[in-house]
Amino acid sequence: MTKPPRKIGVIVTGGAFWEIIFCFLHLENKRYLRLPITINVDGDEHARYIEAKLSRAPVVHIEEIKATGIDALIIPGGKALFDSLCDFDKAGNAFKINDIFKTLVKGIYRLGKPIGAFGSASLLVVKSLQGIITSEAVVTVGNDPKLQAGVGNAGAQAVVTRPGEVVLDIENRIVSGGGELATRRPAEVYDACENLLRGLDEFIKGRKHEKY
Repeated sequence: MTKPPRKIGVIVTGGAFWEIIFCFLHLENKRYLRLPITINVDGDEHARYIEAKLSRAPVVHIEEIKATGIDALIIPGGKALFDSLCDFDKAGNAFKINDIFKTLVKGIYRLGKPIGAFGSASLLVVKSLQGIITSEAVVTVGNDPKLQAGVGNAGAQAVVTRPGEVVLDIENRIVSGGGELATRRPAEVYDACENLLRGLDEFIKGRKHEKY
């Protein structure tokens, strides 16, 4: 009996365009189904139009997503996405995370499913997992010192990577890259997305992990 294709959720609202598009491309190349996820709640028709054009697939609201229904989650970077999910710029290290997003991330983590994050989204992930994580998370937020400090204050370790590189946190099944925050070159974002998808693929399929 043929197994149904695996499905990976990708948050599209306010995310960095190159990261979303290149992740969709690599998901298709690896024969994964993509599940575009929106966090748009204000009824902005233009934003919904952009999401639909970008996704080229039905977009599902985050409230309808269950951790049991996807094999992994990808959170792109992007200022609009980051600001819609937290108040870091206003509250600093005392910032709060959107409860629905945090519940989804926790659920995925508790099920042992992998999480991919680019740039500032890595801070969203480690903050969401603060207090339940079993070992110190290791992620990259590019080379942004403010975000690096935020990661440290959330009880995780931030490392600096070169454009295109990703960090595999094997213990916590988190794959992170600097993405567009680390480079202005589309080719290097393409490489980062390819490497992030390779890491998620290894976690999902239980392969031997490599550093890249």
